[in-house]
Amino acid sequence: MPTQTASSPRPSRLRAIVPPLLILPTIGLLLSGVITWINIGFADDFTVRWMQGFLSALPVMLVAFAFMAVLDRKVQQVFAGHSALVRKLILAACTACMMELLLASAVTLSNRGLAAGFVSAWGAAFLKSLPVGLCVSLFMGFVIKPRLDRLAASQ
Repeated sequence: MPTQTASSPRPSRLRAIVPPLLILPTIGLLLSGVITWINIGFADDFTVRWMQGFLSALPVMLVAFAFMAVLDRKVQQVFAGHSALVRKLILAACTACMMELLLASAVTLSNRGLAAGFVSAWGAAFLKSLPVGLCVSLFMGFVIKPRLDRLAASQ
């Protein structure tokens, strides 16, 4: 059996790092695809514009993910008297609104620029993609995050 050196990561440590690194681009691909479809429909250049929107959304998502820890703490503080279920639902709704607000802005700007009609296109993208964002947030809060927390606790 091969021995591990101090410079090579243990497989269990790698298992704890890889899932969060895959989650961000997966969510970004999904949501930027939905927003691009809302913005331009399935046009001939859909895939190119989707990838441009995705790339413009990644830095925004990094900021949003960093802010989510703060949001989580605030929800836990403000709604401390409520059940864990209520806190998770509130966090999912707040996260979905924040992510869709930021992603709709970045992707709509990438797809349409600041041309006339940007505000209405952004509003449509935000409102129409919000149910998808809410589903993603609920899935993250009730399925993925508990698993990641258990994985991190076992390290």
